[in-house]
Amino acid sequence: MVSIGKAEVGKELMSHLEIPNGADFVFADPENALYDDLDLNSGISTLMKPATAFSFRDRLFKPDGLKDLGVVLKKWNKAVYIPPKQSQAFNQGGTFIFDGARTFYAHYDESTAVHADAEQVFQMAVDAMNARAEA
Repeated sequence: MVSIGKAEVGKELMSHLEIPNGADFVFADPENALYDDLDLNSGISTLMKPATAFSFRDRLFKPDGLKDLGVVLKKWNKAVYIPPKQSQAFNQGGTFIFDGARTFYAHYDESTAVHADAEQVFQMAVDAMNARAEA
């Protein structure tokens, strides 16, 4: 996981979110270098696009869809971190699978709450790893 901010804040966040060994796989990007290189979506206009409402609608109608959101929000109650640069507060994330220099999968979060499906991404990564092992 790559996040904006300083390494010590990333470690604190992993602890707060109770992610086992989280500090072992969080990498800090205080200068925004990776975000800039990947050309991730950013800006105040990304905060509330129609895609955000559709994402919440999909969660609302999915069985136990809001359950995960509730679990996450309970953990965020005391996890307020100020990014090193004011403009970073409007960064959207993304999900990527790389195979060396090759980008195997790329998803750019369009707006707040619009993310790649974690289970699908995990399965793609496993399939890619298995195919590579068989080659």
